[in-house]
Amino acid sequence: MNSVIFKLICESIIFIAAIITAIVSNKKDKKVLTIFAIIAAIAAFASSFIFNDVPKPNINREPDYSAVVLSADDGFDIEYRISTNGDSSNEWIKYDKPFKLERSAIIYARAKTLWYKSEEEYRAAYLSENGLVYFGSAEEPSDTILSISASYNIKDPIVNKQAGNHYEGYEIKKEDIKVTGITINGEEKEIKNFSYSPRILKLGKNTIKVEYSIADEMSISSNLYVNGDSPALIKLSSKYIGGNVYFDTKLDSTNFSVKGTYEDGTQKDISGFSVSPTEVKEGKNIITITKDGLSDTVEINAIDRETITENEVEPNDEISSANDIDVNVKYSGNLKDEDDVDYYRLYIKQKGNIYIKLSHPKIDDGGTFWNVSFLSQDEEPIVELNSTGKNVDTTSSKARVSAGVYYIKVSNYYSKEKYTISTLFEEEDDLYESEPNDDLNNEAMIIELDKKYTGNLTTEDDIDYYKFTLNEKRKVWIDYSHQKTSTRDTLWSLSLLGDSEGSILSLNSTGENANITSDGVRLPAGNYYLKIKDYYWSDMDYSFCINSKKEGDDFETEENNDYGTATKISINSSITGNVQSEDDVDFYRFDLKNSASINISFSHEQFDSRDTYWCYQLYSAKSSEALKNDGDDTTVYIKGDSSNTISNNWSSLKSGTYFIKVYKYYYCNNDYTISLSD
Repeated sequence: MNSVIFKLICESIIFIAAIITAIVSNKKDKKVLTIFAIIAAIAAFASSFIFNDVPKPNINREPDYSAVVLSADDGFDIEYRISTNGDSSNEWIKYDKPFKLERSAIIYARAKTLWYKSEEEYRAAYLSENGLVYFGSAEEPSDTILSISASYNIKDPIVNKQAGNHYEGYEIKKEDIKVTGITINGEEKEIKNFSYSPRILKLGKNTIKVEYSIADEMSISSNLYVNGDSPALIKLSSKYIGGNVYFDTKLDSTNFSVKGTYEDGTQKDISGFSVSPTEVKEGKNIITITKDGLSDTVEINAIDRETITENEVEPNDEISSANDIDVNVKYSGNLKDEDDVDYYRLYIKQKGNIYIKLSHPKIDDGGTFWNVSFLSQDEEPIVELNSTGKNVDTTSSKARVSAGVYYIKVSNYYSKEKYTISTLFEEEDDLYESEPNDDLNNEAMIIELDKKYTGNLTTEDDIDYYKFTLNEKRKVWIDYSHQKTSTRDTLWSLSLLGDSEGSILSLNSTGENANITSDGVRLPAGNYYLKIKDYYWSDMDYSFCINSKKEGDDFETEENNDYGTATKISINSSITGNVQSEDDVDFYRFDLKNSASINISFSHEQFDSRDTYWCYQLYSAKSSEALKNDGDDTTVYIKGDSSNTISNNWSSLKSGTYFIKVYKYYYCNNDYTISLSD
């Protein structure tokens, strides 16, 4: 209910109440009061005709300028009249739909409800030659803009002075855009008071909306298309950021800092550049840095590492005062007394393998004179070596380390002779072991399937863990290799582990057996771990690959070692599996809806052995004993040289659930296939 109607209702109630009061008063012969009550009621009611708050209507036009549109608040009617050339019509017309004009005119409109009316609203309208309605200046209707068009003023950069205005991230200025409009009479004029958005260019095509406002919050627009470019690289500036360069040093992009200057005047750090040559010779070397067809040169002086030995700087008796050293450089020092200790600190920029080497003059004594410890940042020993008087050169076992800070501690037993110490380091990529990986739960190295990785056991107590994930069930097997040695001793012991306790697969590798392949195992989706430990310790490198093969629904699903986890098989179908360890048992389940005779066929690839390798039995879910087949056997035995397919029949099986149990007689990891038919 609008406010005017509500007011009318209230005033009508007052009027009626006044009349009733007058009548009641008249019955009591109070004529004067009656007259006053009637006059008050009539005055209150009449005031509603004089004072009202009906809102004025709005005068607008169709979006295509073709007709005049009138609108008012809900609950009000609209009426209008038109005045042309000063000739004002007094006839009010009820508005029911948009109407066209025949000539330029002034439009008057008002809203009404019952006998309430609003104040008049009026608006001057101008009609173009093509019949379009315009609201604007009566003096210059021909200046009204019908349409606009916009263009972008592309400006290329002036190097080191100003940037171009077509690059990604540029904020568009108003002077970059030119806007022209077409007036009613077809003339072209430049538009200054326009707006546009968005203002920041992005890479690629940008659609900029340009708008020009006309009367009464109406506007016309045009789209401007600007291609945002990446500024071209025009200059390189390079410098070497490494330490000492030795003539056998291999350079790469990590040894250089390169900045690029772009045509928009900006400077940025550059990556993805090439370095040539990557190997330096002794003396002066000119290294060329190349990127996107541009180049810059850096001069590097390389020295022979064998010709230089740095000296320790005392005091370095505490880890906090350790001498900073580089890898693959010799450092000379000596221990002043039995209590002296020398600390060295080195920063390794990339993962790799490292040896510690200590040399000294020969001493005619077989006792230990120097003890060297290679320590982590937490001062935990990684490798140690002891040097006797008679062994002038002693090298530690190999350790694999990640990038970080490490320390070397030299102590003695003791000798004042000078010693020379060096760290022999070689960088490695992600296909090499990353230490520490000694803890299955917290430090196992993440690896990928079907990639070859290399590692080693740093000490006798070292254990290496690797973790991989299967996103689906797959067949998995391990290839393991190392440098061949003459020993027949077992050097490494490998175990494949799941998230639950117990080993899924185990194998051992001797020194003379340089390449071995494990049995294949079928694994469900999940996390798995490879554990490598010593049997008889060697720090020799080993390599391994976790091979995998995707298999479909016609292969067994491990673990299916009991009735409750049996792999389902359908009648008139087949499934392939294998006994994957000495303790493995495979169960398969099928259901009979009706009584039937079932034929079970067992097939495998023949090999030259008369030994029995597989056995299988048929069980009912309701029986504890194996069911006899038509040959009166409860167990079927399969030999290595048996024919490809062995078939057995079980007649008149009742409806229900049945299980086939396959297990080893003598262990064989070869695949077998079971087929069911009714």
